[in-house]
Amino acid sequence: MGITLEEFGLDQQFYKADCRHFTGEKPCVPHKTEGVVCRDCPRYEPVSERILIIKLDAAGDVLRSTSILPAFKKSRPGLSIWWVTENSSKPLLERNPFIDVLLGIDPALPGLLSTTHFGRAFNFDMGRKAASILAMANSPVKKGFGLSLEGGVVPLEPSAEAWFEMGIFDTVKRANRRTYQDHLFQLGGLKYQGEPPQLALTEKEKEFGLAFARRNKLSKFKELVGFNIGSGGRWPMKRWRLDGFTWLAKQLKKKRPGCGVLLYGGPEERELMPSLAKKLKGACVSTGTENTLRQFASLVDLSQVMVTGDTLALHVAVALGKRVLAYFGPTSDTEIDLFGRGEKVLPSSPCQCYYQNQCTQKVSCMDNLREEDMFAAVERQLDILRKGKKT
Repeated sequence: MGITLEEFGLDQQFYKADCRHFTGEKPCVPHKTEGVVCRDCPRYEPVSERILIIKLDAAGDVLRSTSILPAFKKSRPGLSIWWVTENSSKPLLERNPFIDVLLGIDPALPGLLSTTHFGRAFNFDMGRKAASILAMANSPVKKGFGLSLEGGVVPLEPSAEAWFEMGIFDTVKRANRRTYQDHLFQLGGLKYQGEPPQLALTEKEKEFGLAFARRNKLSKFKELVGFNIGSGGRWPMKRWRLDGFTWLAKQLKKKRPGCGVLLYGGPEERELMPSLAKKLKGACVSTGTENTLRQFASLVDLSQVMVTGDTLALHVAVALGKRVLAYFGPTSDTEIDLFGRGEKVLPSSPCQCYYQNQCTQKVSCMDNLREEDMFAAVERQLDILRKGKKT
């Protein structure tokens, strides 16, 4: 357990350990930027409660979970939010103004969480790893998902049962008609009111994207549409056909001569990207497959409309306020909130292999996504931007 400095007779007058900015490891930000000191600091912000959020993966889920942060902060003045996530997802949460302490997976994590007192601790992941981290937390109130004596993940209260049931029964998940954020806010004991996810790019990161635009002379285009051809490693069946993207790009070039296409993907698309770029020579610009998460976000920021499946690019585009054409097949479209900035395209026949890694049908639901529907949706989104319509 932690120590109290009074036990050692130490003078606490020259520093304020209960301040939101205080870590004790190094000078705080107000001191470094303004030269203020604790004794009479005008930036002193006492913490009224410290809460812990555990959301480890996947990266897109981590990002869309940031919707809850403003509501948490608004619910109690002086609230300090600590967040634990996978190291690979940390960049998406860096410099988020609502997160006071961001923690990755580290050998020191058990000691830190078992010593620091949290008024409440929330685990939003249905995974044993996340549930075991919750078990470490020094908190009298633990919500979300924990571990049973048998080592299984279990809901800790009735408010977690709906999401839990969806996680273990595909039939229940298929029947769900609520968004992810609606379920998330219920887990957090809050009411969802359409709060979008939070992702703020720094000026340096924005310059990275602008430099790419200058190198590739993107200013020659009147409109820019992004094609995210990736699907992530977990659900490869979410990827649309490359011939569909090829047709769509050629159609855009034919019908909207001033429109440019940017190709997006990650390491999994290392071989697919050059193949598609070659087919679309002169009709598209590849953004590469080896960008960091923050670089990827800065490049997504260049597109006006993002065409993407249910993957990280969708959540990044939504968080950046882009217009989105989201297509779906083997995953739930009802869980996705586009916040009035886009539309969804669904297959002509529903998926029969819901949330499976491999398709069991002769014709995949993704093959039933019609190119004409995709093109019409892209045009509608571009026209909204052109006419300055608000939706």
